[in-house]
Amino acid sequence: MAANNLELVCIGNALVDIFVRGDMQAGIREGLTRPVQHMEIERLRKILSAFPDHTIISGGGAANVAKIAAFLGARVSFIGALGTEKSDDAEAFHPDRFGQTFEKSLFSAGVKLRLSLKPSSTGVCLYFNTGNEIRIAASPCAALLLSESDIRDEDLERAGIVVIDGFMLDRPTLVRNLLHRTDQYGKAAAIDLGSAAIAREQAAEIAGFARRYSLILFMNEAEADAFYEGLGSPGDGEGGGAGLLPFMTERRSAAGFRFRYICSFFRSLTKGEFFPVIVVKLESRGALVFAGGSIHRAETTPVSPLETTGAGDAFSAAFLTAWVRNKPLPECAALGNKAARIILDVTGTLANRKQFRSIAQELK
Repeated sequence: MAANNLELVCIGNALVDIFVRGDMQAGIREGLTRPVQHMEIERLRKILSAFPDHTIISGGGAANVAKIAAFLGARVSFIGALGTEKSDDAEAFHPDRFGQTFEKSLFSAGVKLRLSLKPSSTGVCLYFNTGNEIRIAASPCAALLLSESDIRDEDLERAGIVVIDGFMLDRPTLVRNLLHRTDQYGKAAAIDLGSAAIAREQAAEIAGFARRYSLILFMNEAEADAFYEGLGSPGDGEGGGAGLLPFMTERRSAAGFRFRYICSFFRSLTKGEFFPVIVVKLESRGALVFAGGSIHRAETTPVSPLETTGAGDAFSAAFLTAWVRNKPLPECAALGNKAARIILDVTGTLANRKQFRSIAQELK
């Protein structure tokens, strides 16, 4: 790959993740009444004022992939949209406080940035930890204003692979445009489905993308099940779980057998020369990679996580960096597991380059 090219071009929601600890009743008083909800940015700011002891880190799935890939030594860029505030001494606008935090975090990691400024606030995702449960409140704000015109063809042309934030699947017109333009340059794209709700609601669209474009799909087990359900559970009742025994011995329940059918379907969906590739992340049980009608397994060593936010993104970052460097798929998944374990030991993606040094050496 030429020196001026990029291995990963990541496109997605530019957010800050904010981690807060408090008791359940305090959270309810502040309006955190559901496991996951959207909330106006003003209400989120009010919550933060009530809990001044909080941690702010750059976030968003594609941004996390970019950051970790940069720690691994990849040439990587991120494209997104930040909120603005007016300068004190001029008419010009610059990123607001959260936007500056986001920008500094990715720039210091070595990510090349192409950030559009929008007349809104930088997006926020709040993680409220009660000790027994984490409640999430999101206010994407400026992130949702990223448009087709903010993404230059020259960046797509330079990419080894284009990484698209799964939460952008709620904006199918934008994703269709990105996939079409990426395909015009003969590039592959990668999407992490992001949530079970998106996987279920957008299943038909995602399956269409997988048939039409050179695509790597990442999902966790719940998202795989939701995707399968969204397509009408094709193939339920059929066999085809060959090669899954190490992953199935502890899964003798009905859910375990359903997972076997899901795997059989993914094998059939990936029959072809190269694409699609489907990666199912199984947390402490490692990962499965479906490609060319075959299944590749990568087991991992279970750990007790400090926090799980961003671990899946770290997996994707290492997997894709390995993939663009022509590593075999089982090795891509094994390196993904190693990167995820590092993030499980920190809050969000609050890690540093030194922690990824040994993986970076394996990737050279």
